[in-house]
Amino acid sequence: MKSGWAPTWYGLALALAVTATGAAWAHHGWSSYDEGRLLTLAGAVEEARFEHPHVTVRVRGDNRVWLVILPPPTRAAAAGLSPDLLGPGVRVSVEGYPHRRDPAEVRALRLVVGDRVFRLR
Repeated sequence: MKSGWAPTWYGLALALAVTATGAAWAHHGWSSYDEGRLLTLAGAVEEARFEHPHVTVRVRGDNRVWLVILPPPTRAAAAGLSPDLLGPGVRVSVEGYPHRRDPAEVRALRLVVGDRVFRLR
């Protein structure tokens, strides 16, 4: 008599592997950004999301909407950032590295909101 345990176990292992691969794919490494080019942009916040794996902010500036990648929410909070600081319409300035393949994405190193400067690396 065969047990139904083995097929269930393999199915669970496969599901976990697929999920882990998807998470790794979604969280691209910092090597995706060109650390040889420092970009500065300024504009108004359209949207901010304090979610894992990274806080993201959409900023309208320089005739486009930029996707600005910040640290994870816990590190952003430790640096003093909070969702109420990055509401729609708030003017910000960002220094960071541009994405190698997506010309509208930048990894932030420094974020200026009003008179506050947040060093993110």
